[in-house]
Amino acid sequence: MTGREGTRRWTRSAALTLLTALGVASAQGGGLPDAAGCARLVPPQATPMTPAFAAAVRATVGAYAARAGALTARMTTGRLDAATFREITALAAETDAYLGRLLPVTGWPADPALRAGITAGFFGDPALRSCVGQAALGTAATPQERWRAATLVDSALNEVGAGQRYGTLLLRRASRLTPLPIEDEAGVDARRAAVGLPPLAQTLAEMNATPRPQPTPAGLKRPVVLNEVCRRFTSVRALNTPLTPGQVTALEERAAVLVEQDQASRSGQSGARSVTDVDAESTIWLKEVLRQRGWPSTNRSNPDLAFSAWLLAQHADARPAVQKCVLDLMTQQSSTPEEATNLAYLTDRVRLANGQPQVYGTQVSFDDVQGKASPALLADPAHVNERRAGVGLEPIEEYLKQFERPRP
Repeated sequence: MTGREGTRRWTRSAALTLLTALGVASAQGGGLPDAAGCARLVPPQATPMTPAFAAAVRATVGAYAARAGALTARMTTGRLDAATFREITALAAETDAYLGRLLPVTGWPADPALRAGITAGFFGDPALRSCVGQAALGTAATPQERWRAATLVDSALNEVGAGQRYGTLLLRRASRLTPLPIEDEAGVDARRAAVGLPPLAQTLAEMNATPRPQPTPAGLKRPVVLNEVCRRFTSVRALNTPLTPGQVTALEERAAVLVEQDQASRSGQSGARSVTDVDAESTIWLKEVLRQRGWPSTNRSNPDLAFSAWLLAQHADARPAVQKCVLDLMTQQSSTPEEATNLAYLTDRVRLANGQPQVYGTQVSFDDVQGKASPALLADPAHVNERRAGVGLEPIEEYLKQFERPRP
């Protein structure tokens, strides 16, 4: 039984870490093309185009770049919801198809404006993204162009499970940015220098020099009631005392570390601890937060901390009493569309653990023979999409397609 809660957060790398590269996760696995393979996908020498054809290409590429820019702006001013993610995925597939036909014929364009439009788009295929990035590095003339090209290469490597080459993919841990894993970290500055990028430490120091401002939480609309399900974990005082900016920052920094190791263990990263050990540590932290601070909902802290705390609670299956308490508090304190979506996931998780049918169908079972997924024990299936729409989830049919895999 599983859900998409982990992937929902980390697919949002498009906005948090991989947004820098505007990379969109694809189903493609395996390695990336070598130099000869890239020369076939994106020949380094441009083929002359007729004026009419060049104008048509510029218009199409410009339209893709504009759509990508609009989606990027939407993500950077809010959370990545299911509808936006579907738009990103569809745009990436459309862009891949177009450029996959165009570039092997035309080669890497000589027109700087056309090159900029191509690198500004979304890519779903890591092979195409990597080859475009390498071609763009060969012609980049400004710091922005070099950074953009390097992030395309790094995001493709990251997607296929390899360390990044240039250290352009950054993860925000509360108030600070840190790089995702880097291949041969000792040699990263030499590789950066070779493509005209400054030393990594210099870049990080500049980006972290100005602390990210902490938004003022909206505050609770009504007092949180201490119900019986939570009495062993928290108090009326902890639930209703406003959190200070320093407390929020400290919680956010610790939660970011726990979420990072949560995702590393669940994705099977080399050297990651066991899921059991990671979940146990996360649950201890959750219990301490509940005891001292109550539930850090968005209206008491910020969206990132609220998300991280929910994700860790979602995975606290070994302590169902903690999950039930968090469910009760989220039900009282939810104030944003994202929290409504997260509440739906936790609702289903808790109900199934108690032998009750789930409401939204977020937890699924696999048929390994057919390679299909289906909701585990779903109440009133005929109206599930109405309930899902009410909490910002896509139709169940689209959701289940994300789990499909080829039959053995």
